[in-house]
Amino acid sequence: MVRPLGLKSEKFKSLAHGDRRRRLDAPPPLPFDLRDHKISISIFVFLALAECCFLPIGLYYGLIYGSNLRMGLIFAIITSLFGFVSGYEFGLRSWRIMRYGDDFRPLYGSQYFRGFDATQYVLLTPFTVMTIILIIFSIPHNPSVKALSLPMPVGMINLGLMFIVNGVAAQRRWRLMHFRLSSHVRNTVCPPLTFVFMEDICAVDGRGGKKYRKAALARYNASPQFRTLLMEVLWFWSISAVVIGAALATVIWFVSDHVAWSLGWGVPSLWALVGTWLTILWVQRGLRIEKATWTPVQANQV
Repeated sequence: MVRPLGLKSEKFKSLAHGDRRRRLDAPPPLPFDLRDHKISISIFVFLALAECCFLPIGLYYGLIYGSNLRMGLIFAIITSLFGFVSGYEFGLRSWRIMRYGDDFRPLYGSQYFRGFDATQYVLLTPFTVMTIILIIFSIPHNPSVKALSLPMPVGMINLGLMFIVNGVAAQRRWRLMHFRLSSHVRNTVCPPLTFVFMEDICAVDGRGGKKYRKAALARYNASPQFRTLLMEVLWFWSISAVVIGAALATVIWFVSDHVAWSLGWGVPSLWALVGTWLTILWVQRGLRIEKATWTPVQANQV
């Protein structure tokens, strides 16, 4: 008798690898085009920047120089607005997974709360840490400006370290023994989190559903160049996040309060914007290379 875990693993391998005899004349297509979502992406980026950069910096200087409020009240106002975009987006994708059920959940997943994808759990960790920092250090009558400048750098370090650990696991082809990463079930080779984020965000936030998850797995398993590209992007984001986050967390304690606040809430957003722009150029170049060097042979599975 095949155990449920073994059955899921066999179904995953069958779907991901497909027909090994099938000739692939081009990389398996992905049924999702970012250009079709330009407006919604632009709105989200603007709101995210407002939450993580514009509002904290604008309110800080505006309330300090334009009001007589004590520092405790100023930071109470600022911290109360943190998370209004990320929290809404987090709740919305949770609702989609729970409300609309099977089509938005990872392949071969649970029908209950465990059916959340890996992106939900991975992003919850830095978001929780950042929120705790804001709550704890905004409680005193005279809060520490420098301590309240740390949430974004600490979040960068937190996420970057998770990416590095995952990168080592994916590079060494370790197997997922105790948990799954979205559609990659237990006992399969650990995928890079860049693939996991791509799969989950396009499937849930982009409403690609299971059709996209299946196509993404087919592309990932058929294309060595695609897998290499995802690993390169993972190392770029993980290393830069840890290095820049650690540098900011250190410098903040050696500058004035005003400079610390501007650095802590301004530089991470600048890093994210520049990193996103470089990633777009990088991925476009990588996909062109993948297409140009593709040979019509059988899929090269992991």
